[in-house]
Amino acid sequence: MNVKFSVIVGLFFGGIMTSNVAFAQTQEVAADKGQSDAKSQEILKKVTKLYQGYKTITASFTITTTAVNKKPVVSKGTVWIKGNKFKLNYANQEIFCNGVTIWTYSPDDQEVTIEDYKKRDNSITPNEIFTVYQKGYKSKYEGPTTEGGKVHDVVRLVPKKKANYAYLKLEIDNSYKINKVVQHYKNGTEVSIEMNKLTPNTAIKDDFFQWVEAGHSDVTVVDLTKSKKKK
Repeated sequence: MNVKFSVIVGLFFGGIMTSNVAFAQTQEVAADKGQSDAKSQEILKKVTKLYQGYKTITASFTITTTAVNKKPVVSKGTVWIKGNKFKLNYANQEIFCNGVTIWTYSPDDQEVTIEDYKKRDNSITPNEIFTVYQKGYKSKYEGPTTEGGKVHDVVRLVPKKKANYAYLKLEIDNSYKINKVVQHYKNGTEVSIEMNKLTPNTAIKDDFFQWVEAGHSDVTVVDLTKSKKKK
């Protein structure tokens, strides 16, 4: 798995939880009220209710990485999500995941890497970005912020367990959609994921989330799955 993809999976797509488990996880959030303030909990519950109604999500996004004393690095991408499946187009790569296997395809290099899919600890995967707040965080309402003439509520999320970042901030609009997720690292680096456009409930077939070898005879296949290693 290359570095660029590791960064995206580790930050962003440690991301959107499947809708069929969202309700159960919401109960965990409620149980954390002793550590999280009531205002943030109220907002997050409404966000949960909204995203629970989505069977699929198609979203275009902008990722901005800002390191101390360096110019921001900006890149754009698109993600498609259906349950625990996702497809991600980002950084000149196409990443497919059917919930079991993940394919990282580089058209420029004419190479595809196949791996068993496993979510990493303290990561945010593509299918969790809109419900990352539901488990393992203490939440705090930080008030409204205005950007581009639009007002968003800001909720800070601090991980309860040790993580490679200090905290997250969610910017949520008045319809309870998540507009931006900002991950703050302990070294001062900030990585923000801003949603440019989100379209819910479009029909997406399951095979859309699987790389197809047919028609790619010139592509080098690097198979790192456990089943391949046993052979």
